[in-house]
Amino acid sequence: MLSSSLLGFAGVALVVVLAPGPDTFLALRYALNRPRNGIAAALGMMTSIMGWAALAGLGVAALLQTYPAIHQGIALVGGAYLLYLGIGSLIRAQFLARAAAATARTTTRSATVAGTEYTFFQSVRAGMISAALNPKLGLLFLALMPQFIPVGSNMLGSAMLLGGIFALMGFAYLALLTAIAARAMAWFKSPTVGIWLERVSSAALAIMGAVVLIGAFR
Repeated sequence: MLSSSLLGFAGVALVVVLAPGPDTFLALRYALNRPRNGIAAALGMMTSIMGWAALAGLGVAALLQTYPAIHQGIALVGGAYLLYLGIGSLIRAQFLARAAAATARTTTRSATVAGTEYTFFQSVRAGMISAALNPKLGLLFLALMPQFIPVGSNMLGSAMLLGGIFALMGFAYLALLTAIAARAMAWFKSPTVGIWLERVSSAALAIMGAVVLIGAFR
């Protein structure tokens, strides 16, 4: 595969990775629950990204052009899922705020309580579903990626290579965000700060879900 194609796609991937989106806020949301859960969510996202790359290599883009309703369906389900995650997290954050106020905690403790801790596999699953239902990722891989694959190249192999580049960049960025979030929690050491950060990240997820849903009808 030509180095110019690799560099060109890497440049596009860098812009997409650094642009705040649903996956960014989802990783932060789970990182605030526990740092390793942020990493787990990122791993789940990268798994789905490789799935998108495989679909691009198999020529699924032509199917979406023939049946645009498939893309609209993905956008609807993806937007609803993000809205569900965001609203659910906001409700949990409100519950935690009331619990913290009721017990008047004055010592440094985690902002999570029994029943609100996510497992590693729950975090991986959430990341996989989020990336799999992200219509923008679908467009990137199914519509844009083929343009960076030279004519005559092995379509599937080239797509998986480009997908691997995107996944490595994305995982490195989300891992860095997770580390920053964990460090911030260690600095503040306040359940109140954790609850407000959770509220902000959850609200961002809900807003992005609503935006995706609105965009699906345009």
